[in-house]
Amino acid sequence: MSLYRNAVWFMKGLNQYCRSGYESASKRFVPGDLEADVTGRSFMVTGANSGIGKATAKEIARRGGIVHLVCRNKDRGEEAKKEITTETGNQNVFVHILDMSDPKGIWKFAERFKNEHRLNVLVRTYILTTVLLPLLEKEDDPRVITVSSGGMLVQKLNVSDLQTENTAFDGTMVYAQNKRQQVVMTEQWAKAHPSIHFSSMHPGWADTPAVRSSMPDFYEKMKNKLRTEAQGADTVVWLAISPAVKKQASGQFFQDRQPVPIHLPLAWTKSSPGDEEKLMQVLEELSQQFKSQ
Repeated sequence: MSLYRNAVWFMKGLNQYCRSGYESASKRFVPGDLEADVTGRSFMVTGANSGIGKATAKEIARRGGIVHLVCRNKDRGEEAKKEITTETGNQNVFVHILDMSDPKGIWKFAERFKNEHRLNVLVRTYILTTVLLPLLEKEDDPRVITVSSGGMLVQKLNVSDLQTENTAFDGTMVYAQNKRQQVVMTEQWAKAHPSIHFSSMHPGWADTPAVRSSMPDFYEKMKNKLRTEAQGADTVVWLAISPAVKKQASGQFFQDRQPVPIHLPLAWTKSSPGDEEKLMQVLEELSQQFKSQ
């Protein structure tokens, strides 16, 4: 079954996830969808100093939004801010230094941010979302967007071994499992918080620093077919700013500005409601261990 899933997924990727797939899909885009003035609305973008995160932040800033760049490296964060403000003329761009691998640090940052800022849209991680939900719920048209991956299509949710303690480590499959978890989380949060529009999305196969460094073999084979960073970010930007998104049901998985199925045909990757509820329970228990006292 794993071989079948991988084969079907890769063929799907060659057809839809490359630059040619974006160019084909973009023919049906509504041009006016991104002609939005978001002046005064506040956006937080994680991983914003490079790749899809920076491309997303730049397009939001270009349309007048207040942009909070959450970055791990101060120098790279400041460089990204300078580039964004120079290109867009928007001075309402702020850098926050945060190591996303430090759960305690994320809790502290989110609690502090909640007391000092407003927030309309979050491009996010689990703990940030948990802490910032009350802040989002105070605002008009709040949105939470998860940059997931089509790679999740090859994995069924596995709540019995969330931290890969009982199986041999396979980085690619762990990544895909994590992305499957993100899609399930998005669905569950949408049910629990109907006043917020939740979405997850697949950016396609894009030429980003992360792809070049973490998947060098894939990059070498596919580099002439990969999407640009801006093409990869297009649906994130659309989900973050477009009024058209309000017509879409919350909790869906998007690719190229439209909701798409979260399972491959005959792949047996659907999970039970019980497993999905257990995922949220376990994540909550794990996250509480790092909560600031």
